[in-house]
Amino acid sequence: MKNATLKNGLKIALVTGGMVALIPTVYGQGIGLQTLDRMLVPTPQKIERGEKVFAEQCASCHGDQGRGGAELAQRNGAQGFVGTQVERSGLESIYSVVAHGYASESFEHTPFNNLFFQDQWAVSHYVHSLIENPNPVPAELSERIRQEAEFGVCDPEIRVGIADLVEPSGDEQLAKGEEIFAQQCASCHGAQGKGDGPAGGALNPPPRNFEAPPADWTNGTSALAVYNTLFGGISGTSMPAYGHLPEEELWALTHYIRETFVPEQNQEPATDEQVNAVCRSLSAPPRPDAIPVNDAMRFLAADAAENRMIRLGQYGDPTLAADANAEAGQQVYGQMCASCHGSQGAGARNVGPYGAFPPFLYINVGRLVPASVGGTYQDVAARTIGGVHATLPNMTPAASLSEQNWKDLQAYVAGFEGEGSDRVTTVQPLDETTSPADTTGEIPADGQAEPGAVTTPAPEAPADETQN
Repeated sequence: MKNATLKNGLKIALVTGGMVALIPTVYGQGIGLQTLDRMLVPTPQKIERGEKVFAEQCASCHGDQGRGGAELAQRNGAQGFVGTQVERSGLESIYSVVAHGYASESFEHTPFNNLFFQDQWAVSHYVHSLIENPNPVPAELSERIRQEAEFGVCDPEIRVGIADLVEPSGDEQLAKGEEIFAQQCASCHGAQGKGDGPAGGALNPPPRNFEAPPADWTNGTSALAVYNTLFGGISGTSMPAYGHLPEEELWALTHYIRETFVPEQNQEPATDEQVNAVCRSLSAPPRPDAIPVNDAMRFLAADAAENRMIRLGQYGDPTLAADANAEAGQQVYGQMCASCHGSQGAGARNVGPYGAFPPFLYINVGRLVPASVGGTYQDVAARTIGGVHATLPNMTPAASLSEQNWKDLQAYVAGFEGEGSDRVTTVQPLDETTSPADTTGEIPADGQAEPGAVTTPAPEAPADETQN
């Protein structure tokens, strides 16, 4: 049963032709480095969510709020986290135990791979917040977690199954492959696999001669490459897809072609990377069930608030230029910014609509606070110019502001109330080498939007109104 499931999964993984086609699937499992970096930042939202997950999943062993003393702990050796020494107490170390489990002579922790990765990180942050003086995280563990985030995880048991598939299972399988080859392939590739079958004479490019060197093969001669070619065909040629055949027949055909027609010196092994790529694809957790739209919007709103907090924290402290003038910045703000951002940066909801056809795009302009203008005035200019001001019509021409305008504007917003109001303490010495060209038109490398701006779908029209 497991092999049948594995083969079906492999079939899906290889559907679009070429091992490179696996990359989107692999990245669908690996969360990506940018997402990982967000997961590593402790926020109140993560810790609050982690406390709920802990109460549901962990307290029965580790005790209420991680204080130990749970009944199950006496049987499985689980410990509390408050007021005790915890060996694996760094954030990534805790995450590794939660996501992958841990086993020693005295204790075994089951992996909680039933949880979404966001919940795995949330509960890890909560546990981390309970531990005093956590240990440093080993560098090799941090690197492994980054590799998993970028490329995904290969389940060792699944990998063994793939390794079994890429080798012939015996004479019976090869005999079945010979029968299928005679029915499906010989008319083009020829009875001896030399590409000289009667139906192949008019084809351009001609059918593959299986004795050709590996460099001449489109996808290579490894078992995974041949299986992939049979299943998905080759675009732009007369090689059709045989994905309608049962996977057992495709594997039989794969091994018959390789063992019978491909010279031994031309038989490329399935590379570790090919096997690992398929393994990572098959090891991905099942796609979660769809959720109601209202729930999805609520989760997006919660994520937007947390992501805003993380983003503001990445900007650093506002560093004002020596010749910045907050009063002049107030005039610039009133002329260029207040219509959307509101007086004193209060923000505005549903600015818009934008777009020629429904559903129209509305902008929910968040509150501006001193942390919004963290970094230098050049940083502020680059983020703003590269944000919604550059992508939506009828927006303030931020790129037209002068260098002095940006200095003054930063100084004015740095005086607002809110996050970062106690961090405006440093002054940037005037840099004589800086010119307005240093800021005009710059696009931030990380592609982050302007601080405080969140795009949202058009709101639903009230029942007694018509949305135009």
